[in-house]
Amino acid sequence: MIRSSLLFAALLLVAAPAMAEGPSCDTSIRVRGCRAELLTEGNTVTIRTSTDQCSVVDWTLDGAPRSTVVTDGEAKIDIGAPAGTAVLKQCGIVKDLRGVAAREFGTSDASVIGKPPEGGRETMACKTLREAAVAAQQRAAAVADFDTRKAWSDKQTACTEMLANFETLNAVLPTFMDAAVNYARQCQPPGRADALRTEFSRRESATRAQHEKVRRACVNGS
Repeated sequence: MIRSSLLFAALLLVAAPAMAEGPSCDTSIRVRGCRAELLTEGNTVTIRTSTDQCSVVDWTLDGAPRSTVVTDGEAKIDIGAPAGTAVLKQCGIVKDLRGVAAREFGTSDASVIGKPPEGGRETMACKTLREAAVAAQQRAAAVADFDTRKAWSDKQTACTEMLANFETLNAVLPTFMDAAVNYARQCQPPGRADALRTEFSRRESATRAQHEKVRRACVNGS
């Protein structure tokens, strides 16, 4: 028999017990409430949320409190025995660590590098530098667009693949940033290179902060 419990109203966030965080979510930072649905069938409890963002769903099974991290809107829990009485308590969206690299570097839009001067008066040297910067950006974008929202079979696989991707991204970013700044310094208006370097530093810091959170979550086994 399928039992369902729907939480239709967005719930106010309340303090929750400390819990393990997955490599994609920072469960210590609650953002806002969300809606969720809880279904039990056989040995499986299915939790569906109204959002694809990282969320924490608090529920009870035969009165015992449980918390589950849900990504991409659904989580299935095998409880090893026929499900008893499952009751949904609250759903809260938490800080989503996925997609930072893609947001900061996952685009091959050449506008961040800069366009050649109007009228076709670009020198051959500047054209060569610009094309090198665009090619390096496309390589970085391809790595940064790694699908961190895929359905992982288990946490170990997620950690292995995500951390490997981070290492690859760390290897290609300096080449892209150096090429873009070099083009700006030699071929664009004064001050553009410094402004670009500052912007890249901000983007890189945001990406590395995400990487470090994921690394700690994976290494600590939490």
